[in-house]
Amino acid sequence: MSTAHTSPFEALVELDARISQNAFEPPEKQTRVESWNGVGFTLNDQQFAVQIGEVTEILPVPSTTPLPGVHPWAKGVSNVRGRLLPIIDLGEFLGKTRDNRESANRIMIVEQGELSVGLIVDEVQGMVHFSTSQFSDAVPDQLFDEVKPFTVGQYHQDKDYLVFNTQLLVNDSRFLKAAKE
Repeated sequence: MSTAHTSPFEALVELDARISQNAFEPPEKQTRVESWNGVGFTLNDQQFAVQIGEVTEILPVPSTTPLPGVHPWAKGVSNVRGRLLPIIDLGEFLGKTRDNRESANRIMIVEQGELSVGLIVDEVQGMVHFSTSQFSDAVPDQLFDEVKPFTVGQYHQDKDYLVFNTQLLVNDSRFLKAAKE
């Protein structure tokens, strides 16, 4: 800085120029990758994922008390941690019968508003994580028709995971009407 300044403004301009010469470049702005987290499960040889917040618990299939006068997919009720939960075979509800129960079968406990239900699925893979850029709202043509109303798209990573929406399921009139007519 020179000592013969004509004004304080000139001194500030000179100081700014010196600082700019020695300044570091600001770091590049990091872009945040939006992610979607879910629970992966298998149903009738198809890979599905349900949003993580829609599943409250995953358990082995408990023993159930059958209910009279209900559709075969309504397996009954079970006492899960002091609560009576209806247990629904999701595959059977969607029209795909299962020959026998396997040790890999699990129930996913789903809570939507006031409704809590245990959904029997073939297998649960655990948590799956996707970048939202991996999402496609296209539903494959080969997907069986009964599940299409509850599938809102798919994520692709090492394999395709169809996104199953439990809110659409629990609001379905057929699902809410387990009693036979």
